[in-house]
Amino acid sequence: MSESGGSWDGLIARARGRLPSMVERFLSKVMAEPAYAASSLTAEDLRQRSVQTFTAMLDALRTDGDTTALTSLAESLGTLRARQAIPLDSLVRVIRLDFTVLWDTLSDPSLDADPALLVRHAGRVWSTVDTFVTQVQEHYLTERSAIQLANADLQRHYLSQLFAPVRPTEAVLDRIAGALRVPRSGNFCVAATAKDDGMAVQRRIRSSTRRGDVVFTYDMGHHTLFIWPTAEVALGKLPPGISALFDGMAAAVAPVARGLANVREAAAAAREIMTDLPMDSSGITTLLERWKTVARHQLCLTGCDLGQLVFPYLHMCTELEREKILKTVTTYLETGSLGDTSRALDCHRNTVLNRLNAFQKYTGLDVQRPHDAAAVILALP
Repeated sequence: MSESGGSWDGLIARARGRLPSMVERFLSKVMAEPAYAASSLTAEDLRQRSVQTFTAMLDALRTDGDTTALTSLAESLGTLRARQAIPLDSLVRVIRLDFTVLWDTLSDPSLDADPALLVRHAGRVWSTVDTFVTQVQEHYLTERSAIQLANADLQRHYLSQLFAPVRPTEAVLDRIAGALRVPRSGNFCVAATAKDDGMAVQRRIRSSTRRGDVVFTYDMGHHTLFIWPTAEVALGKLPPGISALFDGMAAAVAPVARGLANVREAAAAAREIMTDLPMDSSGITTLLERWKTVARHQLCLTGCDLGQLVFPYLHMCTELEREKILKTVTTYLETGSLGDTSRALDCHRNTVLNRLNAFQKYTGLDVQRPHDAAAVILALP
């Protein structure tokens, strides 16, 4: 064969006659891609798109090739696959199979192609497929951004109803659950971060490749809330995919909300825990870790400072005695054991008892009684 455009165009024409076999070969490769095999895409959909793609590519590869159809197809394919939630990396891998199928067909000995002609046009074949991949990817990302923006607006709308000043009615809760596609009676985790950190978490959510994780975001001024369904009934360790969202920052996690209606209270708890954290805090903090300071702060806000049950009365003893008594009481409340307290303070068990009795004499509070111990725990800094 000569090197003329006709030789190349003749090869393209002969390859068009192999279109059905090209499509079937492509489909057999596609179904080996896990994301496609597990998707709801039908064989008819894939076959139709394959016919369109290979036809447009062969048209573009002619000497006077026209890429209009291929460009239009890239937009529709990228947009459609984004709406179908096909992962982008899977989509790109599948489209790149077009080159393998095209090249195998063009170089098939039965088409009688001049090897030198194939070598000279190899770059053009690859460039055509690569440009198509790039265009599909651009339209996919544009559509995904639009979908995410629309979903975020919808989520904000319904979450604002959940956190409205007036508690939502049963009918409104049903509507919110339906719109967010969550079970109204399910369990939910709620975390709060500082607003600046919340922006970083949202970026991590958008870039996450994990599928199946549903995390709702809601801006509450100084704090950003993150809400997600959970199978847990009591808060333990966060799942790795969720925990990683808060790496390198402070986050407060409330007790599990049992039912959508209780997410309001969980959100209030998460914000209160977050407000209670020191400025240089980092890591995930739960109510179990901060309940003492949270409760102390809330009591003080109402004028119920439990420290007033302790410190004014301890001023009746000497400073040294007061220091020893408070150290003993604090250690005993941490251990709950006279023996452990005596060992921790390196003193006799009777000395521990004498100091606890002295504390009771001055304040009237017996820390060996759970009721009094709880008050003293909240009283001591």
